[in-house]
Parts: sequence; structure tokens; C-alpha cells
Amino acid sequence: MPTESSVAMHATERRAAAIAVAVGFVLMAVKFVAWRLTGSSAVYSDALESIINVVASGFALWAISQAHRPADRTHPYGHGRFEFVSMSVEGALIGAAGASIVWEAVHRLLAGDLGVQRIEWGLFLIGATAAGNGALGAWLMKLGRRSGSAALVGDGRHLISDAITSIGAIAALVAVRMTGLVWIDPLVAILMACILVGLGIRMVRRSLGELVDEQDAGDYETVRKILDAHVSGTAGARTPLIRGWHKLRTRHIGRHHWVDFHVQVDDSLDVRTAHELASSIEYEIEVALGCTDGGNATAHIEPWDEPVSKPA
Repeated sequence: MPTESSVAMHATERRAAAIAVAVGFVLMAVKFVAWRLTGSSAVYSDALESIINVVASGFALWAISQAHRPADRTHPYGHGRFEFVSMSVEGALIGAAGASIVWEAVHRLLAGDLGVQRIEWGLFLIGATAAGNGALGAWLMKLGRRSGSAALVGDGRHLISDAITSIGAIAALVAVRMTGLVWIDPLVAILMACILVGLGIRMVRRSLGELVDEQDAGDYETVRKILDAHVSGTAGARTPLIRGWHKLRTRHIGRHHWVDFHVQVDDSLDVRTAHELASSIEYEIEVALGCTDGGNATAHIEPWDEPVSKPA
């Protein structure tokens, strides 16, 4: 059952995602006004990414709502992977926006359509949107990391990338104004598009790793240290004592951690005692990984076979 704190966090996450959608609409409108006023390729690339921002934020809101649904008969491990689906979609959309920006910038270079006008208005409007996206993105990433929400972290990264492209658009407008070299504008747009494509690839790579059960190295190391600390005969071993362990596996189902492993105990232990020993270690692992509202650690108990010494 969800705890009071998890219910409150869910409400906070949904509220944050809804705010991101609303703010995204406003900033998108401002950027398209700036593009119409200036005719700048760099500003166009920034405005185009804002469309992706709004779509991605809406998708993140939906994913967060799905991810917090409790486990059921058809999804016994919960619905946490919806957040990584959201992140992969955001990454793909960012990459698509980058490709579209390159197409538009190259077209303008080849066609000689390089005019940029009303630069002052463009600087003011794009500067305001950069500040808004940067602040909102930083807040979403901080909240997402605190709650373990991949969707919010992904949305926050996306908004910060949008702020970076806005800064690039501002740099292009300033350069054109100072030098009069209008070809700088589409070249900056192409550079920003390459940055976006790289960001999109990294987001898709991370989300696909989670979706195909890529083992979390940090989780593995945390659990390994806990298990080693309970092995009898090692320096500083603590109770309950085990004789050994193996077959450790870790994975994420969204923000939830799932661990399974085998522990070896003396074959003289009765079933109840062995079960209580394993449950104690499982609980220690769950606390260390933060499995308070989903996810768990599962131990399989095996009898310890004393190694047979070979004759000299």
C-alpha cells in the first residue's frame, strides 16, 4: 500500500509536470513571436524545440500518472517503466527536432535567405524564455532526483537543453548585430541542432538500458558490500551470519529497486531460523536502496557445503 509520503510526492510530481506543460505553452508562443519578428534561423530552431517541449511535458505528465499506479495482476512489478518510456520518447523527439533544425538552416544557407531583423526584440524575448526554461528545468531535475522520477528528470534535462539553445540563439543575434555577417545565424542553428541530437541519443540510451533490465552498478555494489559484511570468518562480520552468497542480480522497474540473490547457510539451521536470517538481510538491503514504496529484495536459501580439501 502507498504510504502517506508517497501519495504526497505523487501529487507534487503531477503538479510539477502540469506546471511544465502550462509554462511550456506560454514560452512556445513567445518564441514563435520572436521568430516572426526576427526571421532568425537560430530563433526558429529554438521555437521548434519548444513544440517538442510541450509534447514531451504532456507525455511526462501521463507517464507519472501511470507510474504511480500500484502493482496488479497484469503488472506484478508495478508500472514504473512508464517513466522510462517517457524519457525515451523525449530523447527521440529532441533528436527529431535537431534534424529538422539542420534541414531548415541548410535550406536557408543554400537559398541565400539570410535576413535577420528586429534583433533587439529577439534578444529580449528569447532572453526571457531562456531564464524561464532554465529555472523550471533545474527545479524539475531537483524534484525528480529527490523522488526518483525518471520522467521529471528527463523533462528537466529537456528544458535545460532548451535554455541552452536559447542562449545559442541570443549569441547568434548578438554576433549578427555586431559583425553584420548574417550567415552566422544558420551556422549557429546547425551547431545547436548537433547538441540537441547528442542529448537525445544519451537520453534514449539511458532509458533503453532501464527498459531492457541493464544492471545498475551502484545498486550491485551497495548490495555486495552488505552481503560481504554478513559472511562469517571475514573481518568485522556482523549478525546474522551467512557462509557465503552468489547469483546476485539487481534491476530497476522505474524508480523501484528489485534484487535477488542466493545465500548459503549452515545445513544445521532449521527452516524458520534460516528464513528469519534471510528476511533480516533482505530488509537491510531494502532500507539501503530505499525500497519503502515498491521493489524488494528476495533471498534464496541454500545449504552450505564445506569445501573438501584435496590431499597434498
